[in-house]
Amino acid sequence: MTASVIERGIGRMKDGELIILLDDINTGTGTLVGAAQHVTPNLVNFMTKIGKGLISVCLTEENAKRLDLLFMVDRSLNPKTKPFTVSVDHRTNTTGISAYERADTIRAFTYEDVQPGDFRKPGHIFPLAGKENGLLQRVDIVEAVIDLTKMASLAPVGYICDILNQKGEMASELEIETMSEEYGLPILKMSEMMEVRRNDVLCTFTGKVISGNQIGRQIGFPTANLRINEDEVQLSNGVYGVKVIYNERLFTGIMNVGIRPTISEEAMVHYEVHIFDFDEMIYDEVLQIEACFFVREEISFFNLDQLILQIKNDVELVKSRLHAGEKAKETALLIGGIA
Repeated sequence: MTASVIERGIGRMKDGELIILLDDINTGTGTLVGAAQHVTPNLVNFMTKIGKGLISVCLTEENAKRLDLLFMVDRSLNPKTKPFTVSVDHRTNTTGISAYERADTIRAFTYEDVQPGDFRKPGHIFPLAGKENGLLQRVDIVEAVIDLTKMASLAPVGYICDILNQKGEMASELEIETMSEEYGLPILKMSEMMEVRRNDVLCTFTGKVISGNQIGRQIGFPTANLRINEDEVQLSNGVYGVKVIYNERLFTGIMNVGIRPTISEEAMVHYEVHIFDFDEMIYDEVLQIEACFFVREEISFFNLDQLILQIKNDVELVKSRLHAGEKAKETALLIGGIA
């Protein structure tokens, strides 16, 4: 069911049509989404008319950096802020506000030879910079749009508009469903997209378990400290949900990649894995790690109590996300058995 819903939405985007993306995980809000490769003035006008929100372009951070698009705010200070870059107009625009000129600006992001000089700043289109690996790196509308364009084999750029109601407030799910029926726009849910990507991984690598400082054990979260080949791993510092293969057995867990700023002043990057429901001695053993998704950036806490509380929250999030697909399969089997 989920795959067919996603496929229908992807098909509509390939055909140059709009869809509705519902964030049923974070905000409960709806967003009109189109593929920038197929943008037209009529679609921009239609999106403005029925969505009523701000029109933005979703592209990868790599592309934003290449086009010299700087973030409006320092996201290292508050990663939860929306990843807006400075607004732009295409160099061919006059006022930049018409549906025709906004469509020109949106489409320009998909050109292979587009350069920083092709845009004037500030302008009327607001780019949002998302993670290259989409929902595996951050659970947000921007990443979901990037994933959708890639699934549709289109340029990884989309354009979006928040859906507001007649009062100018964020539309409710019921109001979004009414819009969907009125205009024939399919609704895709963020949770459905995450389910489709559940078996994808950021990277796979092996590491030998070495002796650590035992602090993880002291605070209730024993970890396997790994010695790895740095050339084999391309992960930024932070916390990840992982799968661990040991002696041909599969486990799930949480991994921290970083310098451990709360408990250490070292500059060396450590790879530490806490394996769920596991208490075996595995020093000098080799583990295969599948980094499934990014949870958060590494943070320096004021004390160990804050660190422990955050780890507990991280563990619950990782367990719920890693096991969500398994529960869905169990439910489907039960329903099938009853039927």
